Amino acid sequence: MSVTEPSGVVENMMNINENGSVEWIGSDTFSAEVNRTNGTHGDVYGCMASNVVSNASHSFSLKVAGSPTLMLVVQISATSVIVEWSQPSGGATVTGYVVHYSHGDDNMTEDVPATSSSYIITNLTSCYSYTISVEATSEHVSGISERFTLIAGASLFVNVTAEAVSSTVISVQWDHLSACSPVSHLSEIFMVHYTAVSSGVMDKTSELIVSSTEAMLTGLTPYTNYSIKVAEVSEMGNVGPCSYPITMQSDEDVPGPVGAVTASPSPSQVTLTWEPPLMPNGIIIAYEVSYRQTASSEPETRVNSSALATNFTTESNLEEATEFIFSVRAYTRVGPG
Repeated sequence: MSVTEPSGVVENMMNINENGSVEWIGSDTFSAEVNRTNGTHGDVYGCMASNVVSNASHSFSLKVAGSPTLMLVVQISATSVIVEWSQPSGGATVTGYVVHYSHGDDNMTEDVPATSSSYIITNLTSCYSYTISVEATSEHVSGISERFTLIAGASLFVNVTAEAVSSTVISVQWDHLSACSPVSHLSEIFMVHYTAVSSGVMDKTSELIVSSTEAMLTGLTPYTNYSIKVAEVSEMGNVGPCSYPITMQSDEDVPGPVGAVTASPSPSQVTLTWEPPLMPNGIIIAYEVSYRQTASSEPETRVNSSALATNFTTESNLEEATEFIFSVRAYTRVGPG
């Protein structure tokens, strides 16, 4: 038996005998739909049958899937679209996904495994408007994503490329086409979205408005991967579908200062340890240790450590009972920090 509405009563579907036993009347099963907005995961729903003798009921906890979040809907050709989504957080276990796409009264669906997070919709009709959504299915009630509408082939971004100009600047270029109207009818205003990606985590997205098919992204963090995509901005200021993201890494730069430095002295030597720079700005290829006597005007003595993993050194044969000043700096291929 499935569930009825939370406050509903289903009468005369079961027969309660005088001895208290229950018999089904008519069909073997009864079903009633529960609207997604009427229940949340863990709610208890019930179904009751009654007659002149007594009542019989059944209740259980409703299992509701969370709603997936549309992360990306990109027109990759005049007749195909790639859809990406994130899995629901919380709720019932997802048993699969259903990708919905419709044009007018023509509704189409594609079943996708629960392990998937993207799907390519093909065989669209160019210049038709489609509404797209993703449904997460579960044992009882499914969760539906927000809906996204686009016109197939109306705004295509192709040949999107990027190049690192320096440690803080990336150049982006693209072509903007349409299968539905002459190029002259396309918008000439674009929004470039770019997001730093570190250890698989996306930072806050920055946006740049340009009036040509190229852009210079400035003020970037050195030696950092950026996810970049381009979208058309209409004359009304509406942002349309974007290009598929590409990734580009900014160039290396000199490293930032090393982390905490500690010194452990003994009568004629000092052992130094330090943490790698919080902002390496590239690949650390060496550390340089310098020291001199505090009261001396002589040049510093420099000791290079060429091993990447080396973040300690021991300086021996030092003059006893003497105060020294030590400094440590890191090197990338660009130079010292």
